[in-house]
Amino acid sequence: MKNIISQLFIFIIFINIGLAQNPGIEKWKENIIKNNVKGQIQWNFKYKKNGKLSKDGYKNFQKRFDNKGNIIEENYFRSGDLAQEIKYKYDNKENTIEYENFKTSKNKMLFKQNITYDNNNKKIREERFNGSQYNIIKYIYSDDKKLSKIIKYDKTYDVEQTRIFVYNADLCTITILNCNNDIIGKQINKFDHNNNIIETIEYNNQNKIEKRFIYTFNNKNKIISKTEYAFNNFISTEKYKYDNNNRLVKVLKEQPKGNIFVNNIYKYNMNNYLVEEQWSDDNSTSYSTKKYFYNKHNLVERTEVFYALYNYRIVYKYKYNY
Repeated sequence: MKNIISQLFIFIIFINIGLAQNPGIEKWKENIIKNNVKGQIQWNFKYKKNGKLSKDGYKNFQKRFDNKGNIIEENYFRSGDLAQEIKYKYDNKENTIEYENFKTSKNKMLFKQNITYDNNNKKIREERFNGSQYNIIKYIYSDDKKLSKIIKYDKTYDVEQTRIFVYNADLCTITILNCNNDIIGKQINKFDHNNNIIETIEYNNQNKIEKRFIYTFNNKNKIISKTEYAFNNFISTEKYKYDNNNRLVKVLKEQPKGNIFVNNIYKYNMNNYLVEEQWSDDNSTSYSTKKYFYNKHNLVERTEVFYALYNYRIVYKYKYNY
């Protein structure tokens, strides 16, 4: 699914960092298309106090897909009743052109977004509504098709914020202006020869560094590390490890005072399908786990999950409509 939309109503820069993709996503979509899946329903089954799995489950969500494997509708349930609806629309290039997040239980639109693209498949306009505030965002490009300006307007078309992009060799400087054209911040991105961002520095209105991110990539253009600083203080480093098949298998995390631990582990079967993932909760000594079980069509039919932080187990079962 291209150009997936953030539900958060914030004015940000949409630049591809190239971070490690969640393992299994591509295979999952591939099989949705291959098997002509039109819908998926997830049922939750809890464990009883005696340790046995309950036979009575409850519907947690259901999804509908188009013939290209894109999600077009998500419905979430609470106590058997529909609580939330999320809808997507796409153009013929699979770009998201409309997104709606509706809280059914309160009859309220939480977020709505409409997106327009030009003939070069670049985003040129957004309309956003977060339940109380409406905004229009315009994206302007230079003659060489680089993003040169982003302007955010309120519902009366008054400018709320502007971001100006200036390129110089491997650097892009983004100046952030408020409605009075006062500088309220700045961001500098540095790129490698593959156009991956390898460093981002964020400045406040005093021109002092607030955040800094450093990224490194391997010769296959996959991210291998991400380091974060805040006010020049080291926050964390994540290192991504891949196997000989170029699959993400481990994420190591380093925090201040030299605290290094394994944050994520991913395991695959012989057909390259994700069968287990483990993750650390707040650097705990035990790991949460999620195991995947597939049917004969290589679609997930069951996942068994253990949340270490809460010492809680649950099973998710899936049904498909074709």
